[in-house]
Formats: sequence, structure tokens, C-alpha cells
Amino acid sequence: MRIDYYEMISKLFEFKIITDENGTEYVLFSYCMNSITNITDKTAFEALENHTHLLYNLTKEEFDRLIPVAQNLGKSLLNNLICNFPERHFTVYVTIQVNDSMIIRFHQKWENEPPYYNPADFNSPTERVFAFEN
Repeated sequence: MRIDYYEMISKLFEFKIITDENGTEYVLFSYCMNSITNITDKTAFEALENHTHLLYNLTKEEFDRLIPVAQNLGKSLLNNLICNFPERHFTVYVTIQVNDSMIIRFHQKWENEPPYYNPADFNSPTERVFAFEN
């Protein structure tokens, strides 16, 4: 079972590009879908496809301990995306919520589309959203 966590973390650094019918290229985790059509909200599409639940049923103690972990994972994923796709711009989010989960996700910065989250809306003693962008 322990190796499952390492495999999951490793897959956070494997990507692919898929293209829609208009020639728009989306960056996805390698395990996501292989074809798409009719995407109207590019940001939401990538943010929803590119999300991974890392931990479940977090306690308050785990929440506090995970804050630096979330920051390190978010920065690491962003740096890896920048290395693989230097011409693109990304936002990476890590969310932590007590009695819920820790999730990491990302999307490209799309022209005329707002970010998926506003981290300031999720800053409480039991829920945080960290954002990292280039």
C-alpha cells in the first residue's frame, strides 16, 4: 500500500497535450482523457481534469502539518510544468480541508478567463487554498 502513494506522487509530474477541434492545446496529467470536444471554459476544464486527491479525511492536526507540504508540492508541480512547457503560463492550486481532503490541481492561464479559485476566499482555520503561478 505504501508504494501506491509514491506512484501517485510520481504521476503528478507526467503530462500530455491534447487538442480540441479548434486546435487549442490543453495540458493534462498523463492519466487523463485522450480526446475532447466543445470546451467552452478552458480554465474549468483543465482545473477539473487536472485534479488529484492526495489524502482523505484530514484531521485538524494533519491540516496544520500539511501546510508546508502543500506549499512544497505546489511549487514543485509548477516548476515541473514550467520546465516541460516553458512557453506556457500555469496556476497550480493545493487545497486542504479538515474532515475532507488534500487536492492538487492546475490549469493554464487562458486569455479572458478568470482563475479557477481565489485563494483569499478559502483562508480559515479549517480550509486553505494555496496558489502558485508563473
